[in-house]
Amino acid sequence: MAATLAVRDALGIRDPLGIPAVIAPPSLAVESTVHGAKEVDAEWLRWWDRALAASEQDESAVPLSPGGLLGRVVKDNRDIVRLWSAERKREVANASRPRRGAPRMRDAVREYERTTGTRLGGFRIKVTALPVTGTLFLPISRYRILVSAELLRHREAYIRRVIAHVATEGI
Repeated sequence: MAATLAVRDALGIRDPLGIPAVIAPPSLAVESTVHGAKEVDAEWLRWWDRALAASEQDESAVPLSPGGLLGRVVKDNRDIVRLWSAERKREVANASRPRRGAPRMRDAVREYERTTGTRLGGFRIKVTALPVTGTLFLPISRYRILVSAELLRHREAYIRRVIAHVATEGI
């Protein structure tokens, strides 16, 4: 999914969801006819929708190519996109690892339940971390959230947002 967003930013495609720009977008070799081509925006949106649906099941199932004109751009820049993606995966993995002494979700849930008198119980949500700028927290369904690696680095804020989402949605 991060690679999909990287291609979006490298080509200046508008994102209707308003997901922030990726960190250090790659420079892609692109023919001048691609920039501003109407079909590229539509191809990207279809690719993003397919990537989002595929990632619901398994991150590795995300389609690597959108097809069409945009597909040629991705194919021509495959190595650049893969290298960029690998570098960002490491950054997201590092941000996802809780540091010693960092707040834990289960402790925060217990504290929330104690102070509010509201029982959250066990819940399962799928969180996908993206290497985007800022502190993104974007619920895309009741049980699915996109977050930025930056938000994960601020574990306490991340946990507060998850608990608020779970409480609001009644999950």
